[in-house]
Amino acid sequence: MKSNIKGILVSFLVLAGLICGSCSAAAVEDSPFGIGTFLSWNHSWNNYMYKSEKDIDRAIALLKDLGVSIIRNEISWNEIETQPGVFDFKRYDLIVEKCRQNNIEILGILGYTAPWTGQEWNSAPKDDELFLNYVRTTVSRYKNSVKYWEFWNEPDSTNYWNPQDGMKRYTCLLKKVYATIKEVNPNAVVILGGLVQQPFYSLKKVLANGGAEYFDICNIHPYFATDIRSGVQRTSYLIKNITKEFNKQGIDKKIWITEVSCPGTTKPESCSWWLGQCQSEEEQAEFLTGIYGLLDTYPNLEKIFWSMFRDTEHFKDGIDSFGIIKKDYSLKPAYSVYKQIIEKYTAKR
Repeated sequence: MKSNIKGILVSFLVLAGLICGSCSAAAVEDSPFGIGTFLSWNHSWNNYMYKSEKDIDRAIALLKDLGVSIIRNEISWNEIETQPGVFDFKRYDLIVEKCRQNNIEILGILGYTAPWTGQEWNSAPKDDELFLNYVRTTVSRYKNSVKYWEFWNEPDSTNYWNPQDGMKRYTCLLKKVYATIKEVNPNAVVILGGLVQQPFYSLKKVLANGGAEYFDICNIHPYFATDIRSGVQRTSYLIKNITKEFNKQGIDKKIWITEVSCPGTTKPESCSWWLGQCQSEEEQAEFLTGIYGLLDTYPNLEKIFWSMFRDTEHFKDGIDSFGIIKKDYSLKPAYSVYKQIIEKYTAKR
């Protein structure tokens, strides 16, 4: 299959170009295309990914050219409330305003635990009221700018939520977060925290714990890309199973994928990530094409966010090559493919 990848990629781009040669890459309202940007990353652990306002501007210019309608970005408790009752929204205000100016929506991730509570950042908050005060303050501040809110990232993973207890604690707090967000902004849309560890079974635990009425959108992170074909097939199978479960329980909710990816590198043979050997840049573009093709198969699959927009350098493995642009902002084949997919969709509208 690898020998045909470049040919397939070229054919796809030519076909898309014929269909959309005069298309604008401007974002279409309610389009299904998103991406994880993390424009707020300016820390030692991520090597100051977006250190300056110029870095943010450069990224947003490429996002606008790409044509995505929404980005996913943390608006983190441990970044905003650095000491009890003292909130600093300066960096987030900048990002939110720049996105507004460029007609890009934001999916804001609510988490992680503030260090002054005496807990680790990835610990389940012990004091509900402290966390809910942060939620209330944040959603109130961006009531007119941010419509979509995701409560925590990957709460079924020990990387992000501890201790793991069958989603009981998460669901308990989800109910309160949902009520708080809706109280502040009845028009807000609450997204379930992206489920990553056997997402179907994690979702069933949320439902079993009484959480069905406390999220508007189901959210999964299907990392199955052991190879291109099986990665797409297994993602499709997951969506199908969730759809069947919702139908069985009489639940009418859309599904979002807020993270899906694979590496794209020029030297895949000397690179690995947690699912094995890395993919080439051409294979990454092919996988992206297959994933977004699922939108035509499942009407209840409403949005897909590629993760991530720009390559990183702090993971020290294939995850650093998840981006569709390189660290120096040069474009990978996946960027061009994604842009053509968005342009084709825009032309049909």
